Amino acid sequence: MGHYFDELVQTIKALRDPTSGCPWDLAQDHHSLTPYLIEESYELLNSLLKSDFEETKEELGDVLLQILLHSQLANEKKKFSIEEVCKNLNEKMIRRHPHVFEGNNNLSMDELHENWEKIKKAEGKTDHSLLKKKYLNNPSLVAAYKIGKKTNELKFDWTSIEEVITQLESEIKELKEAIASKSDEIEEEMGDVLFSAAQVARHLGYNPEINLNKANYKFYRRFSRMDELSDKEFLDLNMSEKELLWKRVKNEERK
Repeated sequence: MGHYFDELVQTIKALRDPTSGCPWDLAQDHHSLTPYLIEESYELLNSLLKSDFEETKEELGDVLLQILLHSQLANEKKKFSIEEVCKNLNEKMIRRHPHVFEGNNNLSMDELHENWEKIKKAEGKTDHSLLKKKYLNNPSLVAAYKIGKKTNELKFDWTSIEEVITQLESEIKELKEAIASKSDEIEEEMGDVLFSAAQVARHLGYNPEINLNKANYKFYRRFSRMDELSDKEFLDLNMSEKELLWKRVKNEERK
C-alpha cells in the first residue's frame, strides 16, 4: 500500500512540475479545482447508492486525486504536505477513539457520543451556538435538512406534515407573485421554496438530498430510454412525439 501511495504522490508532483508538467494541471489553483471536488464526491455518492463496487473503487480514486492535488498546491506554497495531512488525520482518529486505542471498548452509543463531544471541546472545536454554523458546510439540501432537524430539537418546528405543506404552498405562491411582477426577489423566493420542500421531506422521514438524487437518476433513466425508443434524432421530434415517448417509457416501468 505504501509503495503505491508514494508512487501516486510522485505522479501528482510530476503533473505539477513547472517545466515538464501538464499545462492543465499547472493552470489550476484551490478555487478552480473546487467544482471538480464537488462533482467527484457526488459521483462517489452515486456509485455507493448503486452498490457498484467497481465504480466505487474508481470514484474513490478520483476523490483521492482531488485531495492529492490540493495537498500538492499547498506544499508548493510551503503550507503543508500530504504527509502532514495523513499525520494530522491519524493523530485525530487515535485521539478521538480512546475506547479503541486505550482498551475500553465496552461503551454504549450514548457514552461514545458524549466522549466524542468532550474530546472535540478539549480540542477547541466546539461550536456553542444553538444552530451550528458547520451545517452550512454541507450541500444545500443536506444543510436545510440538518438545520430543520436541529430546530426541531429546539422546539421550533411545524407540528404536522399538513402545516409544512401549507408553508411550501405559500412559498410557491410568493415565488409566482415575484415572477409575475419581475421582482428582484425571485432568487430569494426560489430558495425559500427549496428550503420548505426540504422540510417537507424531513417531516416525511426522508433525506431530501437522497430524494433529489434518486429523482435525477429516474429522469436520466427515462430520458435515455426515450432516446433509445425514438426512430428519429431527438431534436427532430416535435413536442407531441416527445410526450408520447415519455408516456411509453412510464408505461414500460409499470409493467
